[in-house]
Amino acid sequence: MKKQFLRFIVVGVFLLNTYNLFGQGTIGTERPTVSTSSHTIAKNAFQFEQGFTYMNNDLLYDGLFRLAVSERGEIRLLTNYVDNSTYWGAKVNFLKQNDYDPGISMQATFGGFSNLVDFRVSWAQKINEKVNSTLNIGKGLNYYVVLAVGYGFNEKTGVFVEGYYDDDLQQFDAGATYLINSETQVDISGGIQTGGRAYISVGVSRRLLFKDSVE
Repeated sequence: MKKQFLRFIVVGVFLLNTYNLFGQGTIGTERPTVSTSSHTIAKNAFQFEQGFTYMNNDLLYDGLFRLAVSERGEIRLLTNYVDNSTYWGAKVNFLKQNDYDPGISMQATFGGFSNLVDFRVSWAQKINEKVNSTLNIGKGLNYYVVLAVGYGFNEKTGVFVEGYYDDDLQQFDAGATYLINSETQVDISGGIQTGGRAYISVGVSRRLLFKDSVE
């Protein structure tokens, strides 16, 4: 586990210092919320999102790696560095969010070759110039719903609150994000789950564009 942790640090430092000639727009991440946005990453882009979570006296760390395969599609690899579990999946955007027009996407996640472990539909809606909302409806072990509301103080700083519900687990969480530059975001969040289990999490996300991108 220590070797994996050190490997993560080395790779993270390298990517954070990679010079990017083709930056367009700003990074859009799925950290640190439970919900996923309707947004897919730009064509010709690769993105990693790494997080550390402290819960029940344990330190957990995980990663999400996203590779665009078209203007509206991406493939994804999720890994938990503690137990070496790995999942893969795909996300397709059917309707791009544009001002007050909603964004809609569908996402599937698999364990092994074809074992579907999660499927969800994401709906993103702008409420006003400062407030956006995201609704997820999906099925993992149970059917679930997630609602997140975010507020942007400025172009760099935002906060959110979020609620998750299924028959076995309910969770409330909140957090903040900060955009270091157009390609790099850091975040902090915390929440409480059924039974009073609390957690705190920090993370970093980085986007790399290989050539002129299209979003």
